[in-house]
Parts: sequence; structure tokens; C-alpha cells
Amino acid sequence: MKPLYLFLAPGFEEIEAITILDVLRRAQLNVVSVSLTGDLTVTGAHGIAVLADTLYPDVDLAEAALLILPGGMPGTNNLNVHEGLKKAIKSHATAGKPVAAICAAPLILGQLGLLAGKE
Repeated sequence: MKPLYLFLAPGFEEIEAITILDVLRRAQLNVVSVSLTGDLTVTGAHGIAVLADTLYPDVDLAEAALLILPGGMPGTNNLNVHEGLKKAIKSHATAGKPVAAICAAPLILGQLGLLAGKE
């Protein structure tokens, strides 16, 4: 089963990330949390530290079935400044593959021009 990648940047909204991880893992899907920092530990918007499964440089995004972007502030802004992630999101979406953006994270999709013509 191809992996579903959930990206964690400092300041992510904890409930949006942890709930998705929990539900997808209970469904026995191959969801992998990915730290965008140089450390596996990423701290959310409310001070909860989470241990990611892997680091961004170690994932093969071409193999991803789904990219998941939790919201939160400043988490969304921290996702949005990661040039590698933005390039991957745009490539994934323009190839017709799904990207899930929660709460504030659709801001990233909008700035990449991926929401044009969508309601």
C-alpha cells in the first residue's frame, strides 16, 4: 500500500494532525508522519511535542498516495515556507493525486494556484 504522508511543521494544530493519524492507523492505512524540521520531535501550536515517524529528506514523495497538511498557526505558515514541500504539493496535485488540507492549510493550495476555479 502506498504511503499517506502527513506533514508536521512547528506550530501545527495538534488535534488536526493526531486525530487524522489515529483514525487512519485504526483503518490500517499506511500513514506516515513527516517532520519538516531537522528533528523527529515537532511541537504543535499548544505546546504538545509529537515524535514524527521520519524526516522530510527521507521520504519518496513520488510514491505517496495522499499528502496531508494539518492547519494551525503558525504551523500553516511554517508549511508554506518549505519550498520542497510546496513543489511536491504542486506536482502531486497537478498529476491528479489527492492533497488534503485541513482548516488553515488550504491557504497553501490557494497560494500555489491549485484552487483556481474551485468552490
